[in-house]
Amino acid sequence: MSTRADRGSVSVELAAALPAVVLVLGLVLASVAWARNAVIAADASALGARVAAVEGAAAARAAVERVVSGAVVEVNTSVSTVAVAVTLPGRGWLPHARGRSVAVIEP
Repeated sequence: MSTRADRGSVSVELAAALPAVVLVLGLVLASVAWARNAVIAADASALGARVAAVEGAAAARAAVERVVSGAVVEVNTSVSTVAVAVTLPGRGWLPHARGRSVAVIEP
């Protein structure tokens, strides 16, 4: 049985806990956004490596930039392999997402 002194205590507890709940929700959503960018960067670097192995570095840069706008693309070619790194800038305080893939150059 509630007494007169207990009236409104649930509202006060909710008002005190709500900012923490909103903060945790924001952190979870930011983590999901960063993970999404990391997957996009990894997929774009794999695409770039495949294209660079067959068509060359310029074609790889163009293909990645066509698929992912705002990406920084680095292509490094050695004698038998090509490595493509794609970096997507992070929003706000989130770190940059980076993906790197290596492919064997087709003769």
